[in-house]
Amino acid sequence: MICIVDCRCINLKKNHGISRYTFEIIKNSQDYVKERLVLLSSGENHEQLEKHFGKSVRKIIKLKSTFLSPLENIEIPYVVNKIANYTNGKVAYFSPSFSSPPIVNKNVRMFMTIHDIMHIEFYKSMKNKLYYSTLVKYYIKRANKIFTVSYYSKERILKYYPLARDKVEVVYPGLDFSTFSKLDQENKKKYSDEFKFLPTKFFLFIGNNKPHKNFSYAYKLFKELKKYYPEHKLITNVGFNFKDKEVLFLEKINDRLLNYLYNTCEAFIYPSLYEGFGLPPLEALACGAKVISSTLASLPEVLGNFAIYIDVTKPAEENAKIIAENLTKWNLYYQDVKRFLERYDWRQCSEKIFKYIFDTL
Repeated sequence: MICIVDCRCINLKKNHGISRYTFEIIKNSQDYVKERLVLLSSGENHEQLEKHFGKSVRKIIKLKSTFLSPLENIEIPYVVNKIANYTNGKVAYFSPSFSSPPIVNKNVRMFMTIHDIMHIEFYKSMKNKLYYSTLVKYYIKRANKIFTVSYYSKERILKYYPLARDKVEVVYPGLDFSTFSKLDQENKKKYSDEFKFLPTKFFLFIGNNKPHKNFSYAYKLFKELKKYYPEHKLITNVGFNFKDKEVLFLEKINDRLLNYLYNTCEAFIYPSLYEGFGLPPLEALACGAKVISSTLASLPEVLGNFAIYIDVTKPAEENAKIIAENLTKWNLYYQDVKRFLERYDWRQCSEKIFKYIFDTL
């Protein structure tokens, strides 16, 4: 019994989103599971996968096609069918994203993760509508089980694909507590010596330039917060062409630096308009940071009572006042935060997913 996992999305140099999700699921799988895994790599990440999993998984197959390229629709079915014929059909195929090639071999069990349907609800181009109304509909129909990352995402998937009702299973992603955790004073001192170039008082925004991340609102909010926190800067990895001296742009933020930023920021600002899950604010919570979050999409489900929520449809000036009134008295007991975050465990996530997969073979 073999499970083929498409790992071409993994990029450890930019290990976020689907890349981190896929990597952590493989990394945290039990040994007996790894022995049954065949990983699909690309020329871009083959060495990375060999380094981390070459000695533990059954095999790593290097493909010519890269993630989301047209060639994958020919190459992956060919490879999967070849393995299925060799093993008499005792094969599962798992795509950690909803990019899944047309595998017509009915002996192959198909599994996929749909993290969100943002491209239907948020980016409404004709190209997206065509793709999601045809190919994704086929993938969902073909899949034996569909994993998703929140009950919010499940609800939205079923709105557009009601026939998937009996297939969709919510499995929360995890947090890497070995990377993101609260630093004691001794370690904070070591980090501060290493990162002397950083301001001591700052708000933090981590994301990208995509419209749904809502950086423009985060910037407006910061400018309003300056009325209450005049000495504070904004540190971000977005907006490299900003000429505001109050904003520090950091192009490359590795996990070590990010952990320190989470630990020392005044608050982490996350005014996102759409998230299937939302890992950054959870990482911030794990580091003891105060989190300012929008009330939209999955964020209230994922963050529970451990964030200061703002309505991002209202003016930034109004929300800045609310934040200033609440931030100084927002003192969470860290042990309560840790207990809350225990539900986000990569090992549990991996175990649940592969249990569903191997129980069907």
